[in-house]
Amino acid sequence: MRVRLDRVSFAYGRKAPEPVLSEVFLELPEGGITVVIGPSGSGKSTLLQLVAGLLRPTSGTVLFDGEDVTGIPTERRDVGVVFQSYALFPHLSVRENIAFGLRSGRRRVSLRTSRPLTQHQIDARVWDAASLLSLERLLDRKPGQLSGGEQQRVALARAIAPHPSLLLLDEPLSALDARLRRTVRCELASLLRQLGTTVFYVTHDQEEAMLLADHLVVLSSGQVVQAGPPLDLYRRPANPFVASFLGEANLLEAEVAEGESRARTPFGCFPAAGGPCRNFLLVRPEDVSEDPRGTSATVVDSRSLGPYDRVVLRLDGGTEVLAHLPPETAPVPGTRLRVSVRKRAPHFLA
Repeated sequence: MRVRLDRVSFAYGRKAPEPVLSEVFLELPEGGITVVIGPSGSGKSTLLQLVAGLLRPTSGTVLFDGEDVTGIPTERRDVGVVFQSYALFPHLSVRENIAFGLRSGRRRVSLRTSRPLTQHQIDARVWDAASLLSLERLLDRKPGQLSGGEQQRVALARAIAPHPSLLLLDEPLSALDARLRRTVRCELASLLRQLGTTVFYVTHDQEEAMLLADHLVVLSSGQVVQAGPPLDLYRRPANPFVASFLGEANLLEAEVAEGESRARTPFGCFPAAGGPCRNFLLVRPEDVSEDPRGTSATVVDSRSLGPYDRVVLRLDGGTEVLAHLPPETAPVPGTRLRVSVRKRAPHFLA
């Protein structure tokens, strides 16, 4: 399914409306995983609810495969939804939870027409969804007998059993502890790509977003700040907000003087297009490495994080930068180093 939001705005309240989203234009690639990320209050969950039909835009339109569905209710939109709270029925078995939407719903023919499912079709879809998520041995258990990860898989099975054209997930892993979350999201990434369904996924976790997304959208204050392939946003963010939101970032002052084609930075000069300006050079911590021909620096702080050491360096000019150095380096505060930036196209931000 192709999904497009055309200048969608939303505000709560009538007398004194509180704007949440403003003139959002967004396209979801068909069959891809679109992940929306942003700080709390940026409008991520509201955007998902507008796509689901749980809310109606104040202005603008929502289109599925070119058809305006702005006024069509959720149950006729051919979508599956998984929320932060799994909302499983505690008195029903896993089998009955998965089948719930199939028994109360219908087989979708188009956005406006549907047909009832037979019992045989319901049973087949429950088994297919359970098999896909390795829930076969748990079908007769109640939610209270399951772990958090198992409950998450049941909620997902219930959403995919009706074979929706669009799958919406609103921070579905937020209730899991950190260790389980890391395990489940790897399984989820594999599953979502296996399904081949158009996916709209909301999270505040940038690592989760980078792992899952084919198409990444950064939202701030109800507006799309930047959208595109995850690595493009990480390496070439549109502004300092995106740079800092997607991982750790060093934003180093850069200056291009009149008539010059190189920018002066604390790490030396770099090629820069354009006229005189003051802006920033983006340097990711993993791009800082020891180099006997590099800039002199003093270790201010060093913490081992296992795969790398998180090191704060003060360059001789006074600028502090963050570096991820190999663990065998093990620098202690006060150590003198020479460091440089790994060679790749420099990225400047206004």
